[in-house]
Amino acid sequence: MQRELELRLGDELSEVVKRGPAPAERAATSLPVGVYTDADRHRRELASIAAHPAALVASTEVASPGDYVTVDAGRTSIIVTRDRDGQVHAMRNVCAHRGATVVTSESGSGRILSCGFHGWSYELDGSLRSVADASLFSNTPCTRGLQTLPCEERHGIVWVTADPTAPERSVREWLGDDVDALLTELGLGEMTRHASTEYDLGCNWKLLTDGFLEIYHLKYLHRNSIAPYFPANTTKVSRSGDHFVNWLPKNRLVKQLTEVDRDDWEVLAHLTGAIVLIPGTVIQWQAGHVELFSLRPHPTDPSRTTCRLTMLVPGDRADETELWDRNWERVCVTIPDEDFAAAVDVQRNIDAGAVSELQIGANEHALCDHLAAVDRLGTGVGVGCDPDDPVAFFACQGAQTFGAGLGGEEAGVGNRSQ
Repeated sequence: MQRELELRLGDELSEVVKRGPAPAERAATSLPVGVYTDADRHRRELASIAAHPAALVASTEVASPGDYVTVDAGRTSIIVTRDRDGQVHAMRNVCAHRGATVVTSESGSGRILSCGFHGWSYELDGSLRSVADASLFSNTPCTRGLQTLPCEERHGIVWVTADPTAPERSVREWLGDDVDALLTELGLGEMTRHASTEYDLGCNWKLLTDGFLEIYHLKYLHRNSIAPYFPANTTKVSRSGDHFVNWLPKNRLVKQLTEVDRDDWEVLAHLTGAIVLIPGTVIQWQAGHVELFSLRPHPTDPSRTTCRLTMLVPGDRADETELWDRNWERVCVTIPDEDFAAAVDVQRNIDAGAVSELQIGANEHALCDHLAAVDRLGTGVGVGCDPDDPVAFFACQGAQTFGAGLGGEEAGVGNRSQ
């Protein structure tokens, strides 16, 4: 199955390489900076993010019965557990008694979950196990457990919907058939967690996703790190519903596509791919391993985001520790010190009032498509093209002009000289 994917991607990227540089076919667009600062928009986006599955942790972080992980997800902490039957569960990390945090450690393993405030305990599925000194507390039985959240394990990831009132929707339905099949073909379900970390960043969450949707910046921002390994401005961006897939061939792959027989192509070994899932999850294929970015906007401040970064590696090669440590060190330098730093810098200038609008080029149109896709999830912005609301008007225009005709089509072809 993976070999079929390799050859299919190789054929598509071969066409991109053959066509070479493509001049802009549209004018640059002005983007009001309010899309990164507006408080009302931020509240709507938070509600939309909470209503859809988010990649919270890797399945192998709760590999055995009794394992648990706690993750701060915007407004509250969430506990992810695996029960004695091997099923995963997610629940708000808030005691049903008087609202204290139940589990204060980041991870661990145990038979029950116990609140340190008054000793109430819960089963691994969140149901109430016992009330301390129950006969003194109430003359009727207490039954309320932890607030459970929709949770599903798929593709080696535990997906959690933070809003318990959101309409039920399977991960496969949300991903769509094409993206679901792609993650299967890439073998995510057989991967295991190698390492993870978190970053508290002074920027809007969309400025972080923007970096995965265009490679215009590659040869400049990354000139001293990864740029020498890639041809400048050569990418294939496609759409699957409201999700995005952006493939970047390395120089070695470009050489193979032009000089090596098709049967001998090694595409996935020399390819980077960013799968941007709306809203707030990025799965980046990196020539054999995966970097999972879970973006969690601050509950009140549009200019702050927490990013949980997890590295997943093939389970049958997990013992190649030295290799994965080198890759982990590289990503923990390149992404935070370059991509994240650039996003924080832009946000700082926006917040200082130094810029009122950004210029989005034709080779960056996926940023506009992403913005329109976020709006379509139910933020209420962009509906009706209200010219008195520049943020809403832009988003609507983006959906009409930038989003038109892009489903499954490639874009952003560029220079092959490097």
